[in-house]
Amino acid sequence: MTKWGTYSIFVALLAMLLPFILIAFEATDISSSPFFPLIALVFGSLGVMIHLFSLLKSDTLNGSALLLLTSVLSIIFGFSLSSLGIPNAKYLLLMGALLVAVWIIIPNKKQEEE
Repeated sequence: MTKWGTYSIFVALLAMLLPFILIAFEATDISSSPFFPLIALVFGSLGVMIHLFSLLKSDTLNGSALLLLTSVLSIIFGFSLSSLGIPNAKYLLLMGALLVAVWIIIPNKKQEEE
């Protein structure tokens, strides 16, 4: 089940990158379509929800996983809403990047006591 969540997040990332690739090939009419950010929003949300339900089902939900899923979702939402022209969506993108930095800084496993 988590495989489909990962695939959904990958499709969202491709939908975020595809307009820039199309601009490189001078297909600006297609790349300026609001279709790509909407696809990224739908598939990114679906992928994060699948991962969240999978963690809840297996009873392995912890703070680190929740922090990472929140950061991925806020990055996808911030980038997509910014592409759609929503004002101040760049701060949501910034919050996601800061959450990833916090996730990297906080240790994932407890230190074993001797």
